[in-house]
Amino acid sequence: MTKFIEIEAKSILQKYKFRDDWFWNRYGVNPYRGCQFACNYCDAITEKYLVHKEYKNFSRTIYVKKNAPEVLEKEVKRRNPDVVAMSGATDPYQPAEKKYELTRKMLEILADHEFPVHIITKSDLVLRDIDLLRKMARQTWCSVSLTIITLNKELLSYLEPFTPSPERRLDAVDKLNKEGIQAGVDFTPIVPYLLDGPENIEEVIKRASECAQYILIGAAMTLRSNQRIRFFELLRINFPELVEKYKNLYGEKENPPQDYIVRLNGLAFEFCKKYGIKNYIEPPSFERPFKENFDVANHLLLIAFFKEFKSANPYSAWAYHKASQSIENLDESIKEIYKKGELKKIQGVGKSIVKIIEDYLTNGSSERLDKEIKTW
Repeated sequence: MTKFIEIEAKSILQKYKFRDDWFWNRYGVNPYRGCQFACNYCDAITEKYLVHKEYKNFSRTIYVKKNAPEVLEKEVKRRNPDVVAMSGATDPYQPAEKKYELTRKMLEILADHEFPVHIITKSDLVLRDIDLLRKMARQTWCSVSLTIITLNKELLSYLEPFTPSPERRLDAVDKLNKEGIQAGVDFTPIVPYLLDGPENIEEVIKRASECAQYILIGAAMTLRSNQRIRFFELLRINFPELVEKYKNLYGEKENPPQDYIVRLNGLAFEFCKKYGIKNYIEPPSFERPFKENFDVANHLLLIAFFKEFKSANPYSAWAYHKASQSIENLDESIKEIYKKGELKKIQGVGKSIVKIIEDYLTNGSSERLDKEIKTW
């Protein structure tokens, strides 16, 4: 039986140093700690996020930040509107939300203050808030990603024992898109030896293409500390033949080998082309001071996304992240800087990035990004 503990949050709106190039968020909020879905691959049970004394209680004891809406109301008044991710270390629509409605109350506040939002969830309960999400999509930007890693219900009973069915999640994606709310599938993680076969990867991408605007591919399942302990327990009990394979694949590292990730990403990329679905979320574009700077910065971040996706190296596009950050922080229009021929004076902007910026400002896109999107 699940135990709920109501707590007081001192703060709720976390600001990140750099914008995320997958979900486009600058902020994050977690209305709950712990998650009732009890996914056996979840990395939120690692020490980095865990507040429970025992990781096994992560799905049994849910900490409810009962004052989260009130704290958020104060904090958004001190922050510039930008994309908020809901959520990183919990599911904002786990069953607890039916009772406490913290996610809905926080969405109301974000909508009132015109903060865009990106929601990541495994639950079709998100449809309850379609009125708010529609409003946010119209006034700024809104995207909803439903996690789906397979349609094999037998395997899901081991990996995601308490989540809504993938069919319900796909139906939610379809309904959201029909209401004008950008919605897609988050295919994260691709679990080695259980879900990394071409048949499963193709099936998930094919089904997503029938209703989703995009599908995100997360081939690098981590195995960190408590997460590793719990997942190996699952393997020893239910898939003992895979224990040695996992030890050989991961060794003592948190991630599988780079070439393994690249191979799966490449396979998924080709299936996305085959079924005509994007493997990325279009960058947000909404009214804000120096909007043109924001759009150029996000263009560079999307190039960074593809470089990282194709190389499986999170540091391969660091130059693009730094340039994007510098451009977003400018206190004058990048168009004026371009007219003065001073793009190279922007911190972190080198010759190759100058060419991309000039191409974008002239044509509304760039040959570099077009190439990244179309070819592996």
